[in-house]
Amino acid sequence: MNQSLHEHQQVLTQPRWQLGRLFGEFVDVDSEQAYLRTNQLLVSRQLQRALLVWASLLLLFAIPDLVALGPVIEFYLLLAMRIGVSLLLVVLFIAVRKQPLLATQGRWISLAMLVGISGFMLVYPLRPEIAAWSVVVTVIMLMSLLIFIPNRLMLSVGLAFYMVFCTLLAVHWVHPKQPAELVSIFVFLLLPIATGWAAALRTQLLQRQQFALLVEAREVNALLRREVEERSRLQEALILQASTDPLTGLNNRREYEALFEHELQRIRRSGKPLSLCLLDLDHFKRVNDTWGHSAGDEVLRRVAQVCRDNFRSIDILGRLGGEEFVVVLPDTPLKAAGLIALRFVEALAAAPMEIAGQSIQITATAGVVERQADEDDLESLIQRADKAMYEGKQAGRNRVVVA
Repeated sequence: MNQSLHEHQQVLTQPRWQLGRLFGEFVDVDSEQAYLRTNQLLVSRQLQRALLVWASLLLLFAIPDLVALGPVIEFYLLLAMRIGVSLLLVVLFIAVRKQPLLATQGRWISLAMLVGISGFMLVYPLRPEIAAWSVVVTVIMLMSLLIFIPNRLMLSVGLAFYMVFCTLLAVHWVHPKQPAELVSIFVFLLLPIATGWAAALRTQLLQRQQFALLVEAREVNALLRREVEERSRLQEALILQASTDPLTGLNNRREYEALFEHELQRIRRSGKPLSLCLLDLDHFKRVNDTWGHSAGDEVLRRVAQVCRDNFRSIDILGRLGGEEFVVVLPDTPLKAAGLIALRFVEALAAAPMEIAGQSIQITATAGVVERQADEDDLESLIQRADKAMYEGKQAGRNRVVVA
């Protein structure tokens, strides 16, 4: 618990999360704007509710005005004020509903509050008999202004003092007061400002602290995700390096031996055939001697691709070493394996390779054998296939020998 609190305190001491102690806003402008953008929908809904309540109360209090004054000019002036301010609030309500970001821009709600406060001051000269009651209503309005209406606290405090100043002028205008009485009223009106300011400041600070912790948590989670992804990529790369030939991308000896053992266990249960093809590129040394080892490496890479294109997806492709390749053909009898190998040999011979501006003709000789019932050793299969391939070399190369 103490460690968690310490971590939270460390987060909040970062420069970008520093908070102003008077008005509870982030000192960093970018952080404040990010907070406002993130909370615009919530602030918009709060402001819409506040505007509807404000407009409803304005119109509702027209009833006691009518009862007290009757249909006289004073009543109609107050009614015009109430309707005008209510219409302004409705317009702001519609604008905020369409564009929630407006709710976070204090100038619009502050303008509406400025008009509303100024309009309320008409109550004092038009209904002087309830001046004392109006001061009590002012106290309630000051609290509501600071606590219930979402606005920048700095602007709300400024509007609150504007309301106090206007109230003192209106009270003195209607019922002239001694300076001491005005000071008493001023102090009385400072109480709701101080209370509302403290409550609003606490809320502003808590909300922004929660936002800062949330952003930090998301950033840490994103960093952890990136680290996990990076480790996964590294792990995959290590697995790939451990199982594939770095030049051709085919299975290396350890991997195709492991895959052969897996297939061997399977065919023992199923009784299906398994064949092996050994491929050797013809006169490959001439490529290295004539065009260099870089060209030779490129030839090997392209031959590996021809293997992928012409053997089946179930076949196990591997590089035996040098210019030799091995292919394990599961569920394949000898004759079918020979045809598949022939397809590869013909495809390779039919497509000269353009490397470094040179056309290089590459052919291969293949030896194909089928696993015998008592043959459980990959090396035995390779040796028999190698013997068949050697016969193909002796017979003129660029061919498939099935044994």
